Amino acid sequence: MHSQLYLSGRLAADPEFSQTKKGNLIVKLLLETQFVRETTQGNFQSETVILPINFFSREAEAVRNCQRGDALTVGCHLYGTEFRTPEGIAKRSTQIVADQVLQVVARQKEAYDGLRTR
Repeated sequence: MHSQLYLSGRLAADPEFSQTKKGNLIVKLLLETQFVRETTQGNFQSETVILPINFFSREAEAVRNCQRGDALTVGCHLYGTEFRTPEGIAKRSTQIVADQVLQVVARQKEAYDGLRTR
C-alpha cells in the first residue's frame, strides 16, 4: 500500500545535503506547516509542526537552492523501515520521501529591507 501526501509550508531551516553511496544528491528539508484537528464537535485547533522531508535525484535538484523561509508544496509518500539495535531489538521508523516538487516560492524580502530612514 502506498500513502500519498501533499504538504505545503515554509522551510524552517536551510537544506542539509548528503549523498547516496553512488554519489547521488540527497536533500533533507524541514517543512513548517499547520496541523489542524477537531477538538470538539465544530471546534478546531491549529498547531505548528515541523516535518523532515527527504528528497532524492530529480526532486533533490529541484530544491537544492531553497533557503529558510521559502514556501514549498510537495507531493510525497511515507516510507517505513525496520532495523535492529545492537541489543537485537527490532525498531521501526517512518520517513517522508518527496515524489514531486509542485511549487517553490522564494521568501519575499521586506519592501524597505536594508534601507535607512532619516
